[in-house]
Amino acid sequence: MVRGRDNRGVGGIQDWNNLKGERSLSSQDIPQRLVVSYVLDLPFGKGKKYLAGVNGFAGAMVSGWGLDGITTLQRGFPVKISWGGGDALTSAGFGVGSLRPDYVSGCDKNVGGSSLSRVSGWFNTTCFTAPCGNNGNISTPNNPWTFGNEPRVDASLRQQGVVNFDFAVFKRTSIGERMSFEFRAEFFDLFNHPQFGPPNSTATSPTFGVVTNTVNNSFRIAQFGLKFIF
Repeated sequence: MVRGRDNRGVGGIQDWNNLKGERSLSSQDIPQRLVVSYVLDLPFGKGKKYLAGVNGFAGAMVSGWGLDGITTLQRGFPVKISWGGGDALTSAGFGVGSLRPDYVSGCDKNVGGSSLSRVSGWFNTTCFTAPCGNNGNISTPNNPWTFGNEPRVDASLRQQGVVNFDFAVFKRTSIGERMSFEFRAEFFDLFNHPQFGPPNSTATSPTFGVVTNTVNNSFRIAQFGLKFIF
């Protein structure tokens, strides 16, 4: 099951007349991703290390069991912060795109705790102010003709990553030499682990920094199948 695709765009251009100022971390940046795929025939029953001498109905019951699955662990996409408001520059229309806020110098953007505890405040929203041209120093007079200093993509903030376990148990039962049945029980997101979507990243929004959705089908799905092989 594909998960973790919602990265909320690439980050808006702020100043079309200074594209060098838009250089930042890639919005698609994923520094760590691990995918482990496995298939394991359990060592029980006919031809295996354990219980190989069990025959008849008991032998059929203990033989042919196996496990398989895919485990995915991935860091989250970086967050893109926008201001969501205007100033004298946007009113004048001087090649202005989507404004970004100012970052308050020295402020710690990150919030500790589990993902669940951070849903109502994914990061420290007090670290962002209206673009004032003073490096986020709100104690100095505001300059309405300025761009925010927050980068297009914030390398220090990330949405939740992927922790997903897809798992299956199967049982093969032979009937003679040419025919067999295979029963499978498959579980997508085995541990029912929710993956939260990106936080609201518009600084002027009343839900700035709040996570309001999950990504894809963030709940366990079970399915069963029976296959006749001949």
